[in-house]
Amino acid sequence: MNRRRPRNPPARPVVLVVESHEDTRALYALALSLVGFEVVAEQDGADAFRRAWEIDPDIVVTDLALPKYDGWQLLQDLKHDTRTRHIPVVAVSGYVEGSVRDRAERDGFAAFFTKPCSPDVLADGLRHVLGGQVHARGER
Repeated sequence: MNRRRPRNPPARPVVLVVESHEDTRALYALALSLVGFEVVAEQDGADAFRRAWEIDPDIVVTDLALPKYDGWQLLQDLKHDTRTRHIPVVAVSGYVEGSVRDRAERDGFAAFFTKPCSPDVLADGLRHVLGGQVHARGER
């Protein structure tokens, strides 16, 4: 079963936030929900992958440095599964080297945001990605 995304983003998009740091995960979940997103949060990539099957989110936001099952592996697994390959995945990372950004783009992340990333900048970027515009922000 291949679920297609609407051309226009939904009024209240579902975002799956994957972040191992509890405080950051809670901050993003609260802030994004206050600006119009329905948020589901997970602390590791394996749980997030299973959760993506269940909820079919409109977009996934993941840290790259997750214990055991990192954001890179999560992206690969989501893109290789017919149930989840349509979901755009956005990276948020403290790794700011050009090689990390280049790999993120090459591997298929829809956008890359540098930590610390304020929730309003992240929300704006998610709206751009959902609207079909790739948006990357490298400023600290």
